[in-house]
Amino acid sequence: MSSQLAALCAVTSFLWLINSVEDHQIIEQPRLSSTLILLIASLTSYAISHFSGWLPGANGRFDDELGLSSTGNKTRPISQRNFPKKPRRYFVLILIVCIILRLESFHRVTADLQCSKPGLEAFLPVLILAYQLYSSPRRPRTFDEERDDFTRTMYEAIPDFLARSFYILVPSTLLISFGAYLALISEPRSTLFCSPQHDWARFVVLVQWAGVVLDAAIVIIAWRILAWARTTKSRLRTLAGILLVSGLGAGIFWGLSGDGVGSDTLFWFDVVIDGLTLATFLVSSSLLAPEGGAVLGFAGVVTFITGFLISVQRVWTLGSWENVSGWQTWGAVVGMSAGFTFFLHATDIKKVMFIHRAFVIMALMAVVIAVSIFTPIKMSKGMDSHPLGKLIYDSRVESDRWLIHASYSDSLPSAVREYGERHYGRDPPKGFDGWWEFAKQKKSPIIDHFKQMGDDILPFWGVPPAKLREDTRKAAKEIDMALLQIQNGTARHNLPTENPYQTIMDELVDLIKDFVEHLPDLEMAINLNERPRVLAPWDQIQRLAAAGMKRKKASSLLPGGSSGGSEYGKKDMPKPRLTEAVDKDELLKNTMSPKSLRELTSLSCPTGTKVKSGVHWDIRDFCSSCAKPQSNGQFLTNFGLSLELCHQSDLMRLHSFYMTPAEVPPTTSLLPIFSRSKTDNYADILLPLSHPPQTTPLTPPKTPQPWSKNHQKLYYRGSISRPYSDKPLLRGGQEERLVHLTNLPPSSPSTTTTRLILPNQSRSRAHYRSVSTPHLNTLLPFDTAFTSYSPCQQTPSSCPLDFHHLTSSSSPPDPFSSQYILTLDSSTSPSPLFLPTLSSPSNVPFLSTIFKEWYTDRILPWVHFVPVDIRFHGLHSTLAYFTGIQGQTKEHGSTDGKWIAEQGAKWAARALRREDRQVYLFRLLLEWGRLVDDGRDEGGFKILSS
Repeated sequence: MSSQLAALCAVTSFLWLINSVEDHQIIEQPRLSSTLILLIASLTSYAISHFSGWLPGANGRFDDELGLSSTGNKTRPISQRNFPKKPRRYFVLILIVCIILRLESFHRVTADLQCSKPGLEAFLPVLILAYQLYSSPRRPRTFDEERDDFTRTMYEAIPDFLARSFYILVPSTLLISFGAYLALISEPRSTLFCSPQHDWARFVVLVQWAGVVLDAAIVIIAWRILAWARTTKSRLRTLAGILLVSGLGAGIFWGLSGDGVGSDTLFWFDVVIDGLTLATFLVSSSLLAPEGGAVLGFAGVVTFITGFLISVQRVWTLGSWENVSGWQTWGAVVGMSAGFTFFLHATDIKKVMFIHRAFVIMALMAVVIAVSIFTPIKMSKGMDSHPLGKLIYDSRVESDRWLIHASYSDSLPSAVREYGERHYGRDPPKGFDGWWEFAKQKKSPIIDHFKQMGDDILPFWGVPPAKLREDTRKAAKEIDMALLQIQNGTARHNLPTENPYQTIMDELVDLIKDFVEHLPDLEMAINLNERPRVLAPWDQIQRLAAAGMKRKKASSLLPGGSSGGSEYGKKDMPKPRLTEAVDKDELLKNTMSPKSLRELTSLSCPTGTKVKSGVHWDIRDFCSSCAKPQSNGQFLTNFGLSLELCHQSDLMRLHSFYMTPAEVPPTTSLLPIFSRSKTDNYADILLPLSHPPQTTPLTPPKTPQPWSKNHQKLYYRGSISRPYSDKPLLRGGQEERLVHLTNLPPSSPSTTTTRLILPNQSRSRAHYRSVSTPHLNTLLPFDTAFTSYSPCQQTPSSCPLDFHHLTSSSSPPDPFSSQYILTLDSSTSPSPLFLPTLSSPSNVPFLSTIFKEWYTDRILPWVHFVPVDIRFHGLHSTLAYFTGIQGQTKEHGSTDGKWIAEQGAKWAARALRREDRQVYLFRLLLEWGRLVDDGRDEGGFKILSS
């Protein structure tokens, strides 16, 4: 019973470790984390040794278990014939060295995880078996045992043969390991790539194999050392000493590597939890050491349970894009089930964690039968039609409903009532009637739907007006900020003529002049930098937003307060500061590293979300749980949800916004800063602001050529001019991944595959299939390249050579000559090409972004544009739907593509005009003017009853 309990604790803690470590902060500082976890596990093991009276062997020696006589002669029973030999004195030193080397090999592999191979760890039981076959030759059979064979029936002889034959372990262990390997390699891969020229892929795989060999050596040597301990107390203290010295040795490597010390509270919490869990695993495993064949049995059981759980999970994804090889999953389940059945007999394991062997075998047989029936049924189902066809149709219907919801009000009184229903019972701001008339005069199709604006300003209802005015001035003094002031019906800003951003502010003032006489006195701090600026903690935002939700309609008997506008004329406007004018040393000193930015971003997420829990580090494999909430297979169905980061921790390693330093770090205080764009975690207030002159996008021709005249291809050109690039960014940035993925040459490894929908050759139904990506790229009309790529010029030694060949040396072609144009984020902001593409009736914008702009919630996916997940796992399938595959399938959605282009252009001409920017800005300024008014709780627009 005690050994079964120890096995249960060991297996449970092991499974918890391998499933939770992926979401922990420790991967950000791997060497420091390893040192601390080993030291915590050492102290915990030593502390447990003081309570060894509750554990087996505490009151005496293990002499009976070892099979030793009183004279010390070996009288080992048959059940202990696989007991390890007595360890040498230097084995402890070898074990410590192996542990340190194993940690370093792990760090080396995780540094280039995209080049590693999944599933190699599944062959650990095979290496342990090879050692036992080498060190424990079969015992010769006695005459009595041979004579007994003549009296046994065949049914009695088979189980006896399985229990006694040591070599039956070979096929059973191989089946378990190979089945687990099949289960692990069937996971879809992420698009983060391994450069064959610079990443030393073969070396990484070699280090992986070395790590597996070291694992086997550590397990075997530790088994020999701990199994010969005299008591449980001495065993645990030996374990504690080994962990202590190993942790100190790993600490020396940590010091030499120059890793910093983490200061994040969550980091230290993860370290403590993982240290305690590791101690639980090691202590539980050490209690199994005296049992004969314990090492191989435990390794086989753990490998089987891990691989089998993954295989069964994969069964539920049969027929989907995640699991295109159903028979591989079936083979993994059947192989592991058969192998484990023989393994239990060969190792004489009677119970698997309190469950009798017979029940385990019967359960495996039932699973195999069910999977054998379920697999061919699921794989033959297919799809009656392409899912994108239905998705586009459903989006058409939903767009009609959305437009009704966005413009429900047909009169000023109904607009006031609708405002109160959508804003927690609050009255509209003063001047709302002037805004209503202006919106009607400009023929705005959006009257009631300003959810983004409401969400942006809601937290500021929890900040007193005087502090908002004070914070506005404070924010205006920061780098790359401007101050917009409206006083006595006049708008002005503080940027001088020589300022490169002056045209942006001039245009903003020009937008306001048509309605400035209706605006209260106010000031606004405008962010001119491409990156958003306010990254406040989630609990602070929620606390202030909750205070804002409680503010209801004010009493009409209360007088209005002072606006505080008289203050503005008494103060000089602050002088603007530009990044270019700041001292380089000061700028470098204040620059926030990508690691610090990711840690700060995690604080802006709610407790329990993936990003708040830790940093996703398994960049090699596709994070299905991250993409599933907003997707139907490979295709985005909820574009708004895809812009939310907190449930998508993998995007921290797949988008350059989170992988590049911030020269102007975000503030963690809720300052009232207005920005052009932001990601979902930032608390900036969005407003219609034009792009800087240096990023002014191309404009479509005034008379676009017909849709049929454009080239049927997907166009993208990128220009990378960032001063910073490291290996994770060069391999994982969204622009790098796109260009690499769509330009893989035919000479690329055939293992690089893409999963997409193809018709079945024998039926009309469509199925997901796995196709060679290099070959598929030759069949799909991709036209993607870089026009410039400065990281290659700055650090050629670390730059993928692929990009030198992919960079377009000649002037890029006209993007508007292509039917499909991919607009992709830079490392600081969304693409300025989206709106020009949207306004052209001959081009379909493929939008891949994590940013929001003022118009984001008024454009509809699959109606006005084609959304593409930033992971690009569905890019080939999406393009294949619209263009078809050369020589394979005809296009399904060419008509749909033309329809989306026309709908987008019509909507842009109706809802994204200059007039619509004015309508949005007018309402935003009224809202902000009320917020900074000392009498905001008493004032509000009301319809006077006659």
